[in-house]
Amino acid sequence: MSTKGKHLLRSTTCLRIGLIGNPVAHSYSPCFQQAALDALKIPARYLLWQTPVEQLLARVRSLCSSDCLGANVTLPHKETVLPLLDKIDPLAERIGAVNTIVHKDGYLHGYNTDAPGLLHALYEQGIGELDKDGSVSLKDYTAILLGAGGAARGAAFGLAGAGVKRLIILNRHLERAQLLATDVQQVYDGPVFSLNDPGFLIPHPSSIIINATSVGMHGDVSPLPAEVLANFDRDTFVYDMIYNPTQTYLLCQARIMELHATNGLSMLLHQGALAFTLWLDRPAPLEVMRAALI
Repeated sequence: MSTKGKHLLRSTTCLRIGLIGNPVAHSYSPCFQQAALDALKIPARYLLWQTPVEQLLARVRSLCSSDCLGANVTLPHKETVLPLLDKIDPLAERIGAVNTIVHKDGYLHGYNTDAPGLLHALYEQGIGELDKDGSVSLKDYTAILLGAGGAARGAAFGLAGAGVKRLIILNRHLERAQLLATDVQQVYDGPVFSLNDPGFLIPHPSSIIINATSVGMHGDVSPLPAEVLANFDRDTFVYDMIYNPTQTYLLCQARIMELHATNGLSMLLHQGALAFTLWLDRPAPLEVMRAALI
């Protein structure tokens, strides 16, 4: 255990960690983060901090309090929070989004655990291989990314870093897909394609289809037409970042077509575990967190 971890165990002050966003009431984060804190007997509470945009600066400033370990950041603040922090991790800087803030040595440090969280979630589903350094390799896969917003940015840089064979970004606004492709190509040598019409998708062997949009969160609608999905091979893996509801229309389509498919709960788990390690400087109790989510 690190010196920081020992100090936290001895602390008599109830420490704080929270989720900054708008809205936040639907979040599962308090459930599994608090379970992890309690399991390790860390005297801390994980809170929900509903934060409209006009209150963001004050909320970030409050993280500098001595009893605050940091925060998670969710929509709509993942990008706008960057200039309010003291130091930004290189990966978060490349992505242009922060989902984890750590209060350390009097400074606020920004990180992005969404990208590695996605890769660990895929590996847990049997997708990719683990390199000697513990990173996930997707060198033989074609990744089809649905969306070009904040969530898609983290996924795109994560997939590129994992060395996918090719990356295809599908977004209804072609310009946004092209902008994301241009940013990714600054750190990725493979081909990146931008589309706004799913009809032009060409199925490739060992494809991963990742929904990084909110389409499917409400109602029977899918970000990918069934007739397009039907063209893909049986070895295609469909990952929907949405975890509430647990069964989206896209996942229903995929399972009817006997494709391997799952929701985003595993990504939530892994990005949260990585954030926990950053706050506490010790490994997260992953199975405790997983049990709290089930």
